[in-house]
Amino acid sequence: MITKITYTFLFFFTVFTAFGQRTLSGRTIDQFMDTAIGITIYDKDTTEIGQSDINGYFEIKLPKEIDKLIFTGLGYEWATLTITKECKNLEVILFMASTYDFMSPSKVDRLREKEFEKLSELHFQAFQKGLFKTEEPCVIRKFEPIKPRLDIIGRQMDLTKKQIKSTFKELEIGNVVKVPSETWSAYTDGTDYGCLVTGTIVGKNRKKRSYNLILKVTNNICRNEQATYNGEKVKIGDSITHNMKYYKIITE
Repeated sequence: MITKITYTFLFFFTVFTAFGQRTLSGRTIDQFMDTAIGITIYDKDTTEIGQSDINGYFEIKLPKEIDKLIFTGLGYEWATLTITKECKNLEVILFMASTYDFMSPSKVDRLREKEFEKLSELHFQAFQKGLFKTEEPCVIRKFEPIKPRLDIIGRQMDLTKKQIKSTFKELEIGNVVKVPSETWSAYTDGTDYGCLVTGTIVGKNRKKRSYNLILKVTNNICRNEQATYNGEKVKIGDSITHNMKYYKIITE
């Protein structure tokens, strides 16, 4: 009797699970019609549910109540998609992440949106080339501006710059400081430097709007017991110039 109940329960559980899910297959390429390999697929809760293979193909099982997916990969912009109920073949074009030097966030978004508006045309081209099976995408995809994120980063960088300027003013000749042996950015929160060079401040200057400290090396904390700075070996008593505007410094 117990065995029959168990099998009945398992049967209904299997049927419920099957009807509660849908299987989606598809392919990922980039805007240049090249295969997008190793793209990770997340649900709206950022739980990984699949990944594209070496040819860009994938197959995922998706609970029917889930209609949003995130596609992301190294070197690509994130793509957030709303999946329609009729969608069975999910074909996605990802944009390569670009570098926009010396541009305002607003201009960056204008350029990105201009490229985004070509998605329908690109999808049809992929269909004509035999890369996609459908003429039109079966997903809803909206342009996602990055200006809000860039504005937050900009504000954080402004705060860091003010802190650097304030610390530079407070430091005096004779103070002892430590600097990473490699040029760690002043705008990162990382603290696993591996090697620190200790030095006494013997000079300060603001050449080329930088915050330069002239340090006389007094000690080092290195695994190889050889003081180095920016890849160059230095001895106790040597002088090095450290630019606080760009690179990390640790005060005593």
